[in-house]
Amino acid sequence: MKELIEEGKVLNFGLSEASAKSIRKTHSVCPVSAVQSEYSLIWREPETKIFPTLEELGIGLVPYCPLGRALLTGAITKDSRFEKPDRRATLPMFTPEALEHNMEIVKLVKKWARRKNVTPAQFALVWMLSEEPWIAPIPGTTNPEHLDNFLGAADVRMSTDELKEFEKDYAKIHLVGHRADPFTESQIDK
Repeated sequence: MKELIEEGKVLNFGLSEASAKSIRKTHSVCPVSAVQSEYSLIWREPETKIFPTLEELGIGLVPYCPLGRALLTGAITKDSRFEKPDRRATLPMFTPEALEHNMEIVKLVKKWARRKNVTPAQFALVWMLSEEPWIAPIPGTTNPEHLDNFLGAADVRMSTDELKEFEKDYAKIHLVGHRADPFTESQIDK
């Protein structure tokens, strides 16, 4: 890969779901531009596992599922159920028991969305974009209206004081369920 970058055939190189150790090892051989990882208000593990390494090495984060697999949009309720092939059908965070408990994060997002005069989906992105300048989320959609909604987050940010206040509210919430099923989790670099 390093040779392809030196020849100008590859402009940037990234990793997906890599551990801090793997990021550091790869970066020492070939500069890593970005790391893709799941990251949202319902899955914040990257903050402790890889953020320090990314910041130190000047590597960007490209979070997938920044809307918490639609939970943070308000479109999912405690009564929502998922059937295969929907990915959420196998995720511990989306079992009926977990959903009922995890509605607290949805309430918090809605509260802050009203405060910032944005939709819940936009707020989930605003929060992420306010966290660090090197985060570039990729919310997936096949619906042009959803894309237009997401773009509404581009010009809104939270102040440092707002982020601190939000964290105080967030700290009161205990989310239930893991982001991945056991097989998928076993495939992720730790």
